[in-house]
Amino acid sequence: MRRGENIFKRKDGRWEGRYISGRRSDGKAMYSSVYARSYSECSAKLLDAKLHRIPVSKSMTVNELFNSWLLARKNTVKESTYSAYINLFDCYVAGRLGGYRVTSVTSNMLNLYADELLNTESRKGATLSAATVQSVLIMLRSVFAHAETEYGIDSPAKNLNLPRSENHDITVFNSDEINRIKAAADLNNSYELGILLCLYTGLRIGEICAITWKNIDIENAVLSVRHTLSRIKNPAGTSKTKIIITEPKSRKSIRDIPLPQNMIERLSEMKRSRSKNDYFLTGSNRIIEPRSYQYHYERLLKAANVPYRKFHSLRSTFATTCINKGIDVKTVSELLGHSSVKVTLERYMYTDMDLKREKLAGLYE
Repeated sequence: MRRGENIFKRKDGRWEGRYISGRRSDGKAMYSSVYARSYSECSAKLLDAKLHRIPVSKSMTVNELFNSWLLARKNTVKESTYSAYINLFDCYVAGRLGGYRVTSVTSNMLNLYADELLNTESRKGATLSAATVQSVLIMLRSVFAHAETEYGIDSPAKNLNLPRSENHDITVFNSDEINRIKAAADLNNSYELGILLCLYTGLRIGEICAITWKNIDIENAVLSVRHTLSRIKNPAGTSKTKIIITEPKSRKSIRDIPLPQNMIERLSEMKRSRSKNDYFLTGSNRIIEPRSYQYHYERLLKAANVPYRKFHSLRSTFATTCINKGIDVKTVSELLGHSSVKVTLERYMYTDMDLKREKLAGLYE
């Protein structure tokens, strides 16, 4: 019985996984096998064998080169980044370029491939965003640079043109919608209280899901952001995905945020019945993942009779409110945990139409 990619069950009851272990001088593949008593163990062994096999022939394929490049980064990047590399390659590269020999890939071929990506439909039916295509191409630049430094193969990606990333409109809640959300929120419900906390502090959804009560200092009115929670693809194992709790997006995302004064009393009351290691949202040692928390958010918007916007709009509303209130951009950038002030400027330095009208009122009177 065959399952997955080159994994099958032998007559003796064991599972066997086959993989390309090298190339002959004529470029033909040489195969090796791993064996295990279960499919999941065999799958893990097969992945490990693929990643730890460094190609030594210039007739290696792009798939083989990627495995070598991935191995070189395994212990230098976050687990979520590592998983994202695999996902990008499997979704957008393996089926198109994976089987080509590295030496046969040209600059023109890669630029044509980039154009093709821009017209590729995503799983949701729309064409891929320029940002996604950028991520794929930047990864390929690094993969082919690895071929040059490790194997002496000239990189065809040096002059690879990156598409210009489009600027998406930032969606925010207006003052009336904010008031309706606040009125509809049950302050005794930690899930709904957490939504207000994101509105008042600019937390990302993965960050609020990872907050525990030890991160909430009532006495000093400070919220400490130290982790983020996410579900990622599982390269090996019985499940396709897994939950991970890691440090936030960047070093500057590790930050302390003043708690809103209008929430201190309720937070103080709630903390009395919680352990310091309990998660804020669940009030226990179990987690709620972002996808599930999204449902609570949608239900609150519906109860408040507010049109749906992405959860990230809470963060955008906090940012634009801070800027419109005159808070300097550097402070806003630190509160949001952006990697640089430039990111904050590019995303949030705009004003809404009502504010523009207010500022222009009486200009020529």
